[in-house]
Amino acid sequence: MRARGATPRALLRAGCNHVRVRTDSSTRPASWKYLQARYESRMPGLRAELATRRETRTGIRRLEGPPPRRCTRRSLPEAAHSWPRASIDRAVGTIRGRAALAGTVAALCLVLAALVPAEGAAARSAQQTSFLSLAEQGAAQAKGAFKDARHGVWNGHRNVPLSWYDERLHSRIKYPLATIWGAVPLFESLAAIASANPSAANRKALDVFAEGSHPPPNPPGARAAAAAHRARAAASAPSSRGRPARASAARPVYYGAESYWDPAMHAFAPYPGDRSRANTWFDDNSWWGIAFVDAYRALHKPRLLRDAQSAFDFVSSRGWDASGGGLWWNTDHSPGGQKSGEALAAGSLLGALLAQAWQQAAASGSPGARSAQEATSNRDAQTVEKFMSWGDAHFADLGGLYSRTQSDSTPMPYVAGPEIEAKELLCLRAPSPNRYCAQASSLASAAYQRFAYRLNMGPQFDAIYLHWMLVYAQQTGDGRWAPMALTFANDARANARVGSLYLKAWDGSDMSEHQAEPNMLRTDAASVELFGWLAANGP
Repeated sequence: MRARGATPRALLRAGCNHVRVRTDSSTRPASWKYLQARYESRMPGLRAELATRRETRTGIRRLEGPPPRRCTRRSLPEAAHSWPRASIDRAVGTIRGRAALAGTVAALCLVLAALVPAEGAAARSAQQTSFLSLAEQGAAQAKGAFKDARHGVWNGHRNVPLSWYDERLHSRIKYPLATIWGAVPLFESLAAIASANPSAANRKALDVFAEGSHPPPNPPGARAAAAAHRARAAASAPSSRGRPARASAARPVYYGAESYWDPAMHAFAPYPGDRSRANTWFDDNSWWGIAFVDAYRALHKPRLLRDAQSAFDFVSSRGWDASGGGLWWNTDHSPGGQKSGEALAAGSLLGALLAQAWQQAAASGSPGARSAQEATSNRDAQTVEKFMSWGDAHFADLGGLYSRTQSDSTPMPYVAGPEIEAKELLCLRAPSPNRYCAQASSLASAAYQRFAYRLNMGPQFDAIYLHWMLVYAQQTGDGRWAPMALTFANDARANARVGSLYLKAWDGSDMSEHQAEPNMLRTDAASVELFGWLAANGP
């Protein structure tokens, strides 16, 4: 329950990130008094269950009734000496008290085990539950339809099998696996589902997608940094000419989303298993990093946060034009040296999410790690401010929305959503009031006026916009975005389905009209992603 006059934004700034803000009457605070009332309401049923177990002698010992018979001195075994009666009574009483305490703890564990899943289900509205079911079914169908275990990753000695997903249904081309841009909607779908319903099955599905079933001990970015350090050390070491060459060790193979890591680029390459200096996209690394952050939020695994940080480090070091400012689209600076609105907005959002995550980790982590986490948080936030200050001055239209390129001033929804949320995260980080709060609010109104309900770029683009506007709505209480997301989700349900997959645009048109080919993973998974985020962040 929110304090009178407190806005969602104020609660988040105060550190109440666990509070779920919704405008419907079903919202209930996760307070101790509420949990205590739920516990007490369950106690009669629990006592009956315990009594039944006691009678059948299959479970927990009783917690009520007469206390166990106290051992008397006569029942103790004979000893060469006799202990004082008071010492024996104290010892026996302590044992009995500990047994009773253990029984009570066991009973509480039963209550909480039954209470927590029920509480999570009760906290979801009927509408959220419906979209959760659609998302879970859709993700399972997408994984089954696009699964491909015919390919592998070269480790320097042999081809190691890689079970992944194809870009298109029934693909028979030489390189059929999904690119980052093709796979990111499924990554986000699984993160949304695990956020809405953190069951063991949903968490495992997300974890396996992110890093595989048996990942190497360290994330790929950490190994790349260590390898670079060893290379520098080897270059400065005395020459080894004349010594017998040693056989090279097999390279570690990464799975899941980590399989896109290219050690030659110190970045996530477009295609899984790339190990060369391929043209690498800065917006791809940002979208992939954002998905890693969403997975970290659901799973709380620090490794995923380090994966996201590796992506952002690449964007900030290689993507930024040090002479004129702005972010290139890719490492080749093609086409024609263009700066990219997608890279600018997605990179800003990734950095802002990382700054928030490291700040929260520092607040709850060990004193030894706190200093480094705070330093990383501050560095990421300063980089985002640099990105967005340049964008506001050189890359925005009159409403403040970022352009597509420096030669095309057209704003796009899937650029606007990340731009708005990045500003909102900077607003929440700085003392209030600050300029970022007003800018985020103004940008949201400009986006609503510009795009309204006219979202027709394609599901793979528009799902990104709706995802981050739903998050923004939760943070600020802005009621314009949930009805919009619901409208397009219902359109997807009604118009996009082909058999068991969502292979059409949300208006039912062919995807060739929306910058995609037929039967693509990104098309299907984008609709599932929207369902998932409505289950996690919707009304």
